[in-house]
Amino acid sequence: MNDDAPGRDRGLLALIGEVSAVTTLPQIAAGGIMGSRQVQAVLAAGAAAAQCGTAFLRSPESGAHPLYKAALADPRYTATTVTRAFSGRPARGLVNEFIVEHADAPPAYPELNNATRPLRAAAAARGDTERMSLWAGQGYRLAAELPAAEIIERLRG
Repeated sequence: MNDDAPGRDRGLLALIGEVSAVTTLPQIAAGGIMGSRQVQAVLAAGAAAAQCGTAFLRSPESGAHPLYKAALADPRYTATTVTRAFSGRPARGLVNEFIVEHADAPPAYPELNNATRPLRAAAAARGDTERMSLWAGQGYRLAAELPAAEIIERLRG
């Protein structure tokens, strides 16, 4: 969906409740889940499972670019934001120069995604994290440089 009009976003726990009200299909909760407390909260809210993305980005098993992994711990990256700058559809990433310079990016997926692909690849090749898409959830600082198995144990509590 390419509609990011105000009022269309929901908190994860509220969203689980809203979806449960209209379907009995199992839900997999995703977004902002970095530790066992968040896993327990989404399960208590009615999700059948929790999906974690950012929690695994710095693990050795992650296929993320080494500069991307390093950016998650780099003190110069202090915030995330939802942006359309790289792809034309809303996604959360570390605030870098490209996101700031293109805050008015149009809702034009997949065209914008295709147009920025060479720029992103060139930035990665030259080590320019200010021009790379550094997708990350709000809890990115909690992403640990640990094997995936250890991260799973932490998530299980």
